[in-house]
Amino acid sequence: MNHNPAIRARYLVVASLLLGGCGSATSGVGGSPPTPRRAATPSGAAAPTKASGLLYRPVRERRYAIERHDSLTLQYPGGAIQEQVRDRIAHIRLMLAESGEPGLYQMTIELDSLQAWENGAPVPPDSAAAARGTRWTATLSATGKLSTLEADRSGTLSDELTGRLRLLFPEFPADGARPGSEWTDTTRYRLVADAFPGTEESVTTYRATGASGARQGITLESSGSYSRSGTRFQADQELRMAGIGTRRGTYRLGPDGLPLSVNGSDAGDMTVTVVTVGQTVPVKQGGSFSIVAAGPSGGR
Repeated sequence: MNHNPAIRARYLVVASLLLGGCGSATSGVGGSPPTPRRAATPSGAAAPTKASGLLYRPVRERRYAIERHDSLTLQYPGGAIQEQVRDRIAHIRLMLAESGEPGLYQMTIELDSLQAWENGAPVPPDSAAAARGTRWTATLSATGKLSTLEADRSGTLSDELTGRLRLLFPEFPADGARPGSEWTDTTRYRLVADAFPGTEESVTTYRATGASGARQGITLESSGSYSRSGTRFQADQELRMAGIGTRRGTYRLGPDGLPLSVNGSDAGDMTVTVVTVGQTVPVKQGGSFSIVAAGPSGGR
C-alpha cells in the first residue's frame, strides 16, 4: 500500500466520484422500506385567484422518460487528467391529486425502471434493481412551489435521481405563466451530487414564449446559475465538495402545466478537497438532459 498522503488523497477523491453509480444498498429495517412520511406543506402555498395564466392542475398519471448524460474532467496536481462519463435513463410515473386544500396538490412519483452506465459500462445489476420501485412524495402548489421530496428508501442511484426530479416543476408567477411574461425564481434544496449529499441553491429566469394561451400550454426558456456544497466520508477521510455552474433549458408545457418535453444542459466547476491532507482536485463538469412525456395519461 502506498502511504504517500498526496497519492492516497488522489485515490480517495477518485473513489468518491466513482461511487456515484456503483452503490447497491438501500436502507430499511428487515428488508422493508420505511413508511413514507407525509410531505411538509410548502410555505407560501395559496389558492390561485382569478388567474388567467397557466397553472398546475391534477393528473391521474403521467409517465416520463428522463435521460441524463454527464462528463467530468478531474485535474490532478502535476498535470494528470482523468475523464469520467455517466449516463442514466429513468422511467417514472407521476400522480398529482387534490389535497383538500385549495391550490395545493399531493404528489407521488414512482420509479418504474432505471438504466445506468459508468464510462460506457453498465453499473452492477443489483444497483439498478435496488432503485426500482422507489416512491417519492411531496406537495406541489398550483404555482409550482414544491416541498421536500421524501423517498421511501435510500440508495446511491435513487438519491442521485431525487434532485433531478425537481426539473419537472418550474415555479410560475402567482397569477400563472403567460406568453411574453418573464420572472425569476430562487430555490434552495437538498440533493446528492457526484456522490456528495449536500444542498444546492439555484437562481433561474424564465421567459414564456409562443402565441399559445393557457388552454393550449406554452413554452418556457430558462437560464440561470447554481451553487452547491456537500460533505461525505470515504475510508475515514472527510471529503468536501463545492461547485458553481450555469443551467439552461426549454420547457414545452401542456394545459395542465406539466411538461410535455424538457431539454437542457449545464456546465460548472467543482472542487473536491481531502480535508486531512489539504489536497484539492478541480473538476470540470458538463451535462445534458431531456425529459419526455410518454404513454397514457389522464387529467381531471
